[in-house]
Amino acid sequence: MAAEETTEDLDKEFGEEDEVRGNLTFKPCVAVLPATKRTEELQKKKIEELKRKKEAKMQDLQRRQQEAAKRREREQQAKKQAQAAEQRRKEQERKRREEEEQRKKMEGGLEQILDSLNKNRSLPHLTARGIELTSIRLRLLTKSMETNTSCMSLDMSRKELHDEDGVSIADMLEKNTNLQKLECEGNNLGVKAAESIGESLRKNDGLRSLNLESNNLTASGNDQRGIIVLADALKENSSLQVLMLSKNGITAQAGEYFVKAIEGNNTLTLVDLSANDPSLSVEQLRRIDLAVRRNRERLSAIRRAERRERFALYNEEFKCRQHQMQVEAKRLEIEAHEERRLNRVKARYERWAEEVAQLAEDELAKQEELMSEAVDRAEANKGKKKKKGKGK
Repeated sequence: MAAEETTEDLDKEFGEEDEVRGNLTFKPCVAVLPATKRTEELQKKKIEELKRKKEAKMQDLQRRQQEAAKRREREQQAKKQAQAAEQRRKEQERKRREEEEQRKKMEGGLEQILDSLNKNRSLPHLTARGIELTSIRLRLLTKSMETNTSCMSLDMSRKELHDEDGVSIADMLEKNTNLQKLECEGNNLGVKAAESIGESLRKNDGLRSLNLESNNLTASGNDQRGIIVLADALKENSSLQVLMLSKNGITAQAGEYFVKAIEGNNTLTLVDLSANDPSLSVEQLRRIDLAVRRNRERLSAIRRAERRERFALYNEEFKCRQHQMQVEAKRLEIEAHEERRLNRVKARYERWAEEVAQLAEDELAKQEELMSEAVDRAEANKGKKKKKGKGK
């Protein structure tokens, strides 16, 4: 009986549906079989078939629900992305208007600096001291620095820069490959600035010295995320040699990241983490100092090897020049000897030409003399013949 009830329940839920024709409703046929062993087996098979249909229907329902949920999620994500893109566009438009307004109002030193940066005629070492740097003016300065190749050092210390200003500086570092030294000491750069600068250091391969002392990179020690990103970036950066991060509230949590990053870095020769959080242990500072000292010794050995190689090249170059001078002296000597020989040949030829010309002149003179004598003899012979004729 329980099997029959189960079959009926499943038939009602997943069996054949009622057929409606006009005002008439036809229910599906129900097989009435005798209670035999074969009937029980058929009922079990039917129950299993209905269960499979139920599971398939549930799976199909779940699949449709999941697809609908994913579709709604995609629509919401696309809507959020469109809203974010529109917000970014409005923010960029606002910044552009502010920059244009500021550019119109700007006078004095900053205008001259921007003009020289845009024309790549700036001094190699620039400072913002004595110039008011608002967020808009800083964006103008960093945009001019993005493609600049004449400025090698920029000092923006104690200019009351904030977190968003640090993002502008990071964008500039990501694109500028000529700047070698950046001073941002004594500002109010925060967690977001530290994170952005860290990401830019992964791509920058020109900066050698970075000073971020006395900022607020950890939100007074309460948020180490940005400084951790900055530490991780040191594993990939291969140009930075000096990093100043004192008085930033760096704790032992971030200190461990610095230890691992600096131990895997081969270029840092000076790292200042003094006057940070007391939890930054002496052991961490000692390991950092050992790694930095190892880098200094390695770079010193490389410089000594380069100096020896340079001296060897100078020596070889001197020998090559000396050999070239000897070859050149020999060539000049041969050329002088050949020139003297050619001069002698030329002189002999000229003397021979003069002698030939003189002989020709003498011969011509003799011929003329003989011709004149022959003419005289002919005239004399004619006179004698005339006298003989008269005598007869």
